[in-house]
Amino acid sequence: MMTNPIPDTAAEPDEHRLFVLENASGMTVAISERDASLRSWRAPDRYGRMANVLLADAGIDAHAGAAAAPVRWRGHLAEGGVSLLAARGDADMLVNYHLDDDGSLIINYQVVAASPVPLQANAYPCFNLNGGIAGVDDHMLRIEADYYVEVDADGAPVGVAAVGRTPFDFRQPAPIGPRLRWLDSQIRLAGGFDHCFFVRSHYTGGQCALREVACVFDPGSGRRLQLYSTEAALQFFSGDRDAGAPARPHRHRDGFGLEPNARPSLQSVAWPRVMLNPGEVYRQTTVYRISLQD
Repeated sequence: MMTNPIPDTAAEPDEHRLFVLENASGMTVAISERDASLRSWRAPDRYGRMANVLLADAGIDAHAGAAAAPVRWRGHLAEGGVSLLAARGDADMLVNYHLDDDGSLIINYQVVAASPVPLQANAYPCFNLNGGIAGVDDHMLRIEADYYVEVDADGAPVGVAAVGRTPFDFRQPAPIGPRLRWLDSQIRLAGGFDHCFFVRSHYTGGQCALREVACVFDPGSGRRLQLYSTEAALQFFSGDRDAGAPARPHRHRDGFGLEPNARPSLQSVAWPRVMLNPGEVYRQTTVYRISLQD
């Protein structure tokens, strides 16, 4: 079920709208027409209490070029969800959001190139599954990745390393907080986690069928976030950096982000670069599913 679009109070009057999706359990997701971003995601805990689990979302980025200019999105209700379209000189972009009754927010991206353009298409949501009443140190994280990208003090990639015997090994669920306290040079350089992981079996890049690539569980609330993606890479950050325009004020290490990527921005490591020629179409699917776990 979906409510009618309402004005986005964070935007200029009569300029943008806020679309609110609601499923059968009362879960709601608000999407802004301003930048195609998520503004809130209210989900029940194990006792049925609703809370906003979204800290921030910087909006949709569907361009990796250095000269990317701001885009104007226009939204409308379509096929049980919300579609948002933006046109710019080098590409036309379409994003569709759909909220299922099982708590899955399905995000489909499509980019049609008007001129040669390098790109990636993804959102930048920052979550806290306990609703922000505490940090995310006890959140249990699993990432389906055997390798991650090491960075320098400026966050630039310097190479690929195996996750084994490092704080980056989330192949089995582990709490985020203790890993941040490891005496590790990469944790120190990045001020926490802000690293790209190569999704298992896709070290060579490219897209594949939609599959689960990460999962986060909050033992306090019982909420679980599962991430499904068609992409070969995943950026994980621990909330140590600002995730963009906040849905509400947040403190250091209050949240976490999981961002599927078409490719990491690697200079020293071979990686297929997503390049579109005029008329070519790029598609990507991301699914964030919030449910309860015993």
